[in-house]
Amino acid sequence: MTNTIVLYHDRNDDVHVIDPDALPHFDKLPPVLDIVCAVINAGYRGLAVDEKQLANGRFMLAFSANQGTPEGQIVQTLMLDAASGKPLPSIEFVLAQIKERYDELGRSHG
Repeated sequence: MTNTIVLYHDRNDDVHVIDPDALPHFDKLPPVLDIVCAVINAGYRGLAVDEKQLANGRFMLAFSANQGTPEGQIVQTLMLDAASGKPLPSIEFVLAQIKERYDELGRSHG
């Protein structure tokens, strides 16, 4: 453990105390982040990604999902699947799944 800690207040109103050395480091971004970005770019508001630069010069990506939204529920499940090594569906499939869930609920995502 270094002599540095990160206090991160997320969008779900939780405060996290993080040892920067304990964070996994990636030279290439995880593929699930492509899905997250596509969902956000499609206008769905239930997901957010924040970027924080750490004292060691690396960047921390903090992901927040609103579990009260279809996109939050679906993407959270995908993140767990990715962490366990399961293959991810295509971006188009995920966007269609989110739209279908909103249609079932009779709600708009906007």
